[in-house]
Amino acid sequence: MIMVFPICLSMGLPVFIYQIVLEKETRLMEYMKMNGLRMNNYWFVNFFFNFGFYMMTIFSFIFFGFKVFEIAFFIKTNIIFMLLVMIGWGLAQISMAFLISIFLSKSQTA
Repeated sequence: MIMVFPICLSMGLPVFIYQIVLEKETRLMEYMKMNGLRMNNYWFVNFFFNFGFYMMTIFSFIFFGFKVFEIAFFIKTNIIFMLLVMIGWGLAQISMAFLISIFLSKSQTA
């Protein structure tokens, strides 16, 4: 049962990859560059959007595990340690999505 939690939290990774590859495939990034967008700003906004999405997932995950279903894993684990591990997991996923999107050119593959 404990292996289900990381798998559930990893379900956002394909969404992160798909979004970046779709923007690359439709040349949306190129159009934004032509209109004056700096790539630093693009990656900054993209990172924080994905991180915000992941944080909403984490908080709903913890809420339902802790308050609604009262799962022992959530109740017995230190909440600060759990948050640090889950935030690290999310940062690794977003970074991995940025890395994998370099090698993909079609959104269907992503």
